[in-house]
Amino acid sequence: MPAPDSAARRRALVVCYSAVGSDARVTKQIRWLEAAGYRVDVLSRGPEHPDATGAALRIGFPPLPLRLLSYLLLPPRSRFRAVVERHIPTAELAGRRYDLVLVNDHQLLPWVVEAVSSLTDGPVILDLHELYSANGDGGLYRLLHARYDDWLLRFIGYPAFTTHLTVAEGIADIYRDEYGLERPGVIRNVAFYDELEPSPVDPDEIVLVHHGYAAVERGIDIMLDAMLLVGPRYRLELMVLGDERSLSPLRSHPAVKAGRATFREPVGVTDVARALNAYDLELIFFPPRFPNNIYALPNKFFEAIQGRLGVVIGRSPEIVPFVEAHGFGVIVDGWTGADLASVLDALTAEDIMSMKRAAGRAAEELSDRGERARFYAAIGLQVD
Repeated sequence: MPAPDSAARRRALVVCYSAVGSDARVTKQIRWLEAAGYRVDVLSRGPEHPDATGAALRIGFPPLPLRLLSYLLLPPRSRFRAVVERHIPTAELAGRRYDLVLVNDHQLLPWVVEAVSSLTDGPVILDLHELYSANGDGGLYRLLHARYDDWLLRFIGYPAFTTHLTVAEGIADIYRDEYGLERPGVIRNVAFYDELEPSPVDPDEIVLVHHGYAAVERGIDIMLDAMLLVGPRYRLELMVLGDERSLSPLRSHPAVKAGRATFREPVGVTDVARALNAYDLELIFFPPRFPNNIYALPNKFFEAIQGRLGVVIGRSPEIVPFVEAHGFGVIVDGWTGADLASVLDALTAEDIMSMKRAAGRAAEELSDRGERARFYAAIGLQVD
């Protein structure tokens, strides 16, 4: 869909606190808005996004020691001002007006609800992504983040927001039932369609993969435990993003030290499917440790389908229906490494190849080609 002539184009601001170049969901928003005729400015922590034809407005990010001191010592509002608000490029935003503003997640909301009236008279969409309350299960999360996240969530119902979105049906229900919102629209974290064929399976070396952020609380520890129990034909590669704090526990795991699991460099969001295509099975094993795990329907699931992989999941209620409907995966009963290893050991190379072919048959349906129209409808755009 060609964009209209630049002189006639509407303007949109996409706001996110992530590193926008590695955020697949925000990348789709930018592409879809540009295709609908908007010139998109991006307010984020950078870098510039190749699909946005407007300005890149960079939010600063204070050094880790300052952030940690703020987390430990400051009440939520003061922490927000010190760590986030003072680093927003308000001078660059002054005088800019937009036809539409799309805000991602919750990190910038205290600033957004005050600033947005000076930015637009048009629709303001809040894409909540996932859940942010009880989004961790350890003492460190409770100490550093729980109270702050709960404070940020007070802003999601402000009348400035004309539309709310989220990633999964169960999460939409929670925002309606627990936060009093009109039920958010659901835009799934589908991947861009990629024209690929399933790669062949070597019965003597079956390569598993897990990609995304290195979040141990999302089950990577269980996957690594399973690698110490599963037969020798399997090995696991981790294509994960993270800092030393998140990666260190993985590198020290006995499965890594034994060579049953290795790391590879991550790739850009538009290259993920092709990178995955060489593998056989994606492990997406989210133990029900907190609500975001229970209702997960993540990017990596749809990216694995674009890569024409079979998927191995636990009984995650948002993912199970897709696996049952399309036959491109296997469901593990139980949440231990032994449960996962037992299911893997029962699979044959023919089983795995069959799942990869099923992923190929489902790839177009479960891609951005269908979700773009849902996005336009959810935010009230009429697009030919």
